[in-house]
Amino acid sequence: MNGVSATARWTAAARADETRRDDALFTDELAGELAGPEGFARYERYANPGTTEFLAIRTRYLDEVIGRSAALTQVVLVAAGLDTRSVRLAWPSGTVLYELDHADLVDWKEKRLAELGARHACERQAIGTDLTGPWDGLLRAAGWDSSVPTLWIVEGLLFYLPEDDARTLLARLASLSAPGSVLAGDLLSHQSMVSEFTQDGLRRLHEDGCPWLWGTDDPEDVLTTSGWTVQEVKVPGEDGASFGRWPWPPLPRGTKGFPMNFLFTTSV
Repeated sequence: MNGVSATARWTAAARADETRRDDALFTDELAGELAGPEGFARYERYANPGTTEFLAIRTRYLDEVIGRSAALTQVVLVAAGLDTRSVRLAWPSGTVLYELDHADLVDWKEKRLAELGARHACERQAIGTDLTGPWDGLLRAAGWDSSVPTLWIVEGLLFYLPEDDARTLLARLASLSAPGSVLAGDLLSHQSMVSEFTQDGLRRLHEDGCPWLWGTDDPEDVLTTSGWTVQEVKVPGEDGASFGRWPWPPLPRGTKGFPMNFLFTTSV
């Protein structure tokens, strides 16, 4: 796997760590097997105060968006990584879940899930592609219908892309979306790129070939100018983005010098 694809391993390790908690925000029984020793080693290397909590909150937040969007039976995980929502969530009858990611990661994941005897709770299509290229043709060939409203989940991806590529992807998702479609995901603040508290972690990510490349302190502007109507943007600790797990008060928007993540839900 390339550096960015390999980040899926440590995210899986974080989900495995959460699953072991008595007060787990979700349960992912396959996460530890998918993470493997490399994933747990990377998890230990990258984890900083707030990282573990945010990854758990992000997963739970997006799980809840999916639960609230049950009427949208066409769901696309953009950069699915080693996500196992196809197995661990209860999906409405007729749901088709499309998973997009790098081909090497998709191939490895398919093989490993088969070895683990994974049983999917919905129809699922896994598609290997480059998300900065013309991937929508492959999505259509797999059965996705642009005339049907879609739930798009873009989790843990946008800050690994250059700003132009991230904005282009968001705009492409909007242009492909039928009225009633929803996009949910996360963005990183620009402060996270320049804060003294993140520099050691940024250095390690760069050394491992998976640097953060972009963040914004104005997520509403990014989403709106990309064609989306913002329903909500939350920071960890706010109601609906805490789940009793965030240990600090939410940072006020515009706070300088401190890293911040955003969780968002938008529509067209």
